[in-house]
Amino acid sequence: MFNFLNPQASGSTPEQIARWCRQLGWLGLVLQALLGFIPLLVVVMRVLSVPQWQGRGFGLGLWLAILCLAILLFSIYWCFRYTRLAARLEQPERRPLKSTVKQTLKLGLLSNLLILIIGTAIALWRVSMLTLQMLSVPQGATVIAPNQVAGPGALVTPSNMIAIHAMLSTIAAGLVGVIIALLLIVQVGRHRVAQDSFS
Repeated sequence: MFNFLNPQASGSTPEQIARWCRQLGWLGLVLQALLGFIPLLVVVMRVLSVPQWQGRGFGLGLWLAILCLAILLFSIYWCFRYTRLAARLEQPERRPLKSTVKQTLKLGLLSNLLILIIGTAIALWRVSMLTLQMLSVPQGATVIAPNQVAGPGALVTPSNMIAIHAMLSTIAAGLVGVIIALLLIVQVGRHRVAQDSFS
């Protein structure tokens, strides 16, 4: 089952492609849901903590994070859709066209690439800002927060670390989706029938 990169291997049958879609679809759904929990929690807490009455609106970073999480939720749904595609591939009378299957997989790949791009851009921005903050401290200086509580003068706060962890989790979820979509695209590409149907 795992010799998908061997060019000499025989072509995939619709049943094999269906099995791959089902197994990888459920795996992607579970992994992306687990990895997406912390980022979702962080963004919800950030949205709820923004004081609207003070006139502070959402910044570009928060809007990008919300967009990234919306795409991640779509990707989690799309992994479930792979399992429904598997059910259709197993029934000869309901099998979709090969081009439809490829289009479905390409949309899953594209959505996860967007997660990677947006998540990486947010992470680079956030880490760059923290680095600039740290570089502003004189060399050899020590920043001490009284009672181990991070005050406004602290450089690295627990919320910063949680935000960085959330960004890394989002990027990891996007990477899981990209790998699953690519594995499924390879399997569909190994189907050797010339026409645009599975037989």
